Amino acid sequence: MDWVLCHQEYLDSLLFLEGRGEALVVTGCPLCWEPGVSRVYRCNDCLGGALLCCKCTLAIHENLPLHNIRVWTGQMFEHASLRGLGLTVQLGHLAYQKCPVPVYASSSFVVIHTNGVHSVHVTFCGCSNAPHHHVQLLHWRWFLSMVLQPKSCAMFEVLHQYQLLSLSSKISIHHFYDMLEHLTDNTGLVPVPNKYKSFSGRGNDPSGMLGTTSGKLVVICPACPKPGVNLPEEWMNTLEEERFLYDGIYAINANFCLKNHVRSSIDPGLGTGWAYFVDDQAYSTYLLKHMSQKDISSCAGFAALDHANTKKSDGLRVTGIGAVVCTCHGLLRPNSIGDLQKGEQFCNMDYIMFSSLQGTKLGRITISYDIFCQWITKLHRRLPSLPPEFQIDPNVTTLRGVIPKFHFGAHKPEGHAQFSLNWMPGVGWTDSEGIEQDWSSINPAANSMKEMGSGCRHGTLDDIWSDLNY
Repeated sequence: MDWVLCHQEYLDSLLFLEGRGEALVVTGCPLCWEPGVSRVYRCNDCLGGALLCCKCTLAIHENLPLHNIRVWTGQMFEHASLRGLGLTVQLGHLAYQKCPVPVYASSSFVVIHTNGVHSVHVTFCGCSNAPHHHVQLLHWRWFLSMVLQPKSCAMFEVLHQYQLLSLSSKISIHHFYDMLEHLTDNTGLVPVPNKYKSFSGRGNDPSGMLGTTSGKLVVICPACPKPGVNLPEEWMNTLEEERFLYDGIYAINANFCLKNHVRSSIDPGLGTGWAYFVDDQAYSTYLLKHMSQKDISSCAGFAALDHANTKKSDGLRVTGIGAVVCTCHGLLRPNSIGDLQKGEQFCNMDYIMFSSLQGTKLGRITISYDIFCQWITKLHRRLPSLPPEFQIDPNVTTLRGVIPKFHFGAHKPEGHAQFSLNWMPGVGWTDSEGIEQDWSSINPAANSMKEMGSGCRHGTLDDIWSDLNY
């Protein structure tokens, strides 16, 4: 009701901002007051929106080169640019300093920011001790799409903004960049540089990126038992009735929503294997040797399920993923995601499961799998073919398995009591269905995942799951 009483004032203020505002009654540039200068430039990103002359506009924007400028034509405001007014960004020196031997960048240099896509004049420092051009750009918080002869960059802020939007709303990078183009010009009358391909592309460690090893970039579950981290020194000598406190309980499952189409472009992962995905090269090599194995089901319902998961795979590079989480807490484990090529073949699931367990030295591990009764049948024959670092020492660790409670009813009643959580000591009221909740958070991103290249898809999934784990 209060707004209704003021709605005319709201409208008048909006029209005031569309025009010259206070410039109708104030003459001269309010900064320099030089006689005879035209005050026709307004910045949409600066507070106040004062009309200034060209000289003052350039002066206050010397270190704000990505602001949106408008010019008054006599009847309306039109797009202008700081580049068009003569602004040049000097890299490699302190603010407001000029380089005695500048090196000019590409005439079509483009910077992507949270407020749009900008064409910018850039000069690099050409002094004898100057860092490489890509380092000069990074020191300005401009993330470049290529190292040699860079022509475009994205501000750190816009990359962070997209990351948070992607995690919270699962917006695709295509739609986000489309929004940036509309921010730059929403009329379609002003040409906007198309840098979509450029945009869609461990510093504190002394060893740097080369020292990053498998699974080191994950958000680790703080509650799962880890010897030497959160267990007492004599945990192995605990009483039998307290042994369950130091058990690992993990669930493996497949998700056939996260498909991926065959892409002709090459898109290698920049860090696949450092976080949640298994190492691509080692995984592919293993599958080439074992993909022909036949997984035969004797359990009612599973054969039909397997058929449903393997049909309609034409044109797909990936039909889904397999993943492993800690059952009680729902956090994804390191190196525990692998792409599936056709259905839920055991060679894929073996590799993913035991990749997630590498380095685990607990006394007992419980594995939850909705088809555990099938998977376990010949597991002892398949285990020796896995990489040496995946092998579980039977003298230290005992493996046992269960079928999660919601899926248990789909199995034949005969011979399945041994896989029931109701009769398994040390699991409490665990239902082992926590991974299904993770799928519900991941699946809204499935549509954009279908069209991504392999590397981009792996990086995006790693990022989403780090957010979920955190």
